[in-house]
Amino acid sequence: MPGIKQPQWLEQVREQAMSLGNPHLRVGVTGLSRAGKTTFITSLINQLENHQRGLLARRSPFDRLEAVRWQRDGVEQPFAYLQALETLAGDPPSWPQSTRDLSRVVIDLRFRQTGLLQRVQPSRSLRIEILDYPGEWLLDLPLLGMEYGQWCEQMREWLDTEPRRGIAGPLRDALATIDPLAPQDQERLAELAAAWTDFLQRSRSEAGLSRNQPGRFLLPGSGIAADMLLFVPLLTANRHTRGPADSWWGACEARFRYYRDYVVKGFYDEHFSRLDRQILLVDMLGPMDAGQAALTDLKGALEAVLQSFRYGRNSLLSRLFRPRIGRLAVCATKVDQVTPSQQRAVQQCLEDLLTDSLADVRHGGVRVRGFPLAAIRATRQEGDALVAGLTGQAGWVRYQPGGIPEHLPLDLRVSGPELLDLRPPAGLHRNEPFPHYRMDELIGWMVEGHAL
Repeated sequence: MPGIKQPQWLEQVREQAMSLGNPHLRVGVTGLSRAGKTTFITSLINQLENHQRGLLARRSPFDRLEAVRWQRDGVEQPFAYLQALETLAGDPPSWPQSTRDLSRVVIDLRFRQTGLLQRVQPSRSLRIEILDYPGEWLLDLPLLGMEYGQWCEQMREWLDTEPRRGIAGPLRDALATIDPLAPQDQERLAELAAAWTDFLQRSRSEAGLSRNQPGRFLLPGSGIAADMLLFVPLLTANRHTRGPADSWWGACEARFRYYRDYVVKGFYDEHFSRLDRQILLVDMLGPMDAGQAALTDLKGALEAVLQSFRYGRNSLLSRLFRPRIGRLAVCATKVDQVTPSQQRAVQQCLEDLLTDSLADVRHGGVRVRGFPLAAIRATRQEGDALVAGLTGQAGWVRYQPGGIPEHLPLDLRVSGPELLDLRPPAGLHRNEPFPHYRMDELIGWMVEGHAL
């Protein structure tokens, strides 16, 4: 009956029944820039390759896992796993480079069957597919629901508010003086597009802001012509503006439409429209350290991104033919930067930030779970302090991280934890599971129902 919550065991049976005919698990690892997506994927492969060691060996269904194969042959644009391992194992060790283009992860697992199924089929295979991509591209998904004039209005609103107003400086004035109906100046447009790119970079680096559109101005990737990125917001334009093809409006609106309909929509349709699971990675500590403006911007960015995905399912039939995300893991990353007793508080602050969005997702029947996560643990605890190495420096430091509130204040005003720039731990090797926080829990929850 509508409105009656189904028992959890019944939901699990339904999930498992659907997975019988689906040996593929499409996982969307979603994270804004600097959320730690590349490090997370590297650790995920490492944990699976070393499933007989470490914490994963004690967790069902991995006690039945017989073989793991990370595929690189025959995979278009394979994930640079070996390069990431080499970087982590360097002297001194360093973090893998941030993703600059698309890459794919394909991992084949083989599980031993149990019970009556063992007589019919001794083992069961599961293929996990993950896409790695620059986090900057994720910020473009909200453009799918916007016209160029609406985007101009939004950019004008953002540029009227600090800290963007101060960062933009003369660029804001220049964009506000352009008559949208005047004939375009191609050379001037190229100058303004370059200045807009610089503004986005400074917004991210100087103020810790998350909503920096268009994302491919920061990292275009391959397959996009440079002249298709020659557009800027015209601050005197709005959703009612119209202009000839040779006007500022005509040139910018046409390129915006191409960018939205072919670049952004093509990326979404190919890679995000058929997900089974979603893992949302969020660097919560960085914006908390940067302050209220950064947290406000992170909230807006994540809410807009979550609205772009399809969650839930109405029936088994619709699930089979039009897949929807059935599980969402919300992960506060890099929690090794605070003491273990504070990690749950970081996760709670993230969920406080997304209260309304997560309520909407849950209302669609999606199972949501939070994981305070460190894909690779860079610190160790000694008493009430942490010990770690700093990037670019030899030796170790012993420090006490700043406090984390139990809940995020409604006004998003917090005293930052004053983060250090930590390097990876020494001695990482492919054939040993990396130290981590809760990767085993997350991986187990991710494949649950698909490894009968």
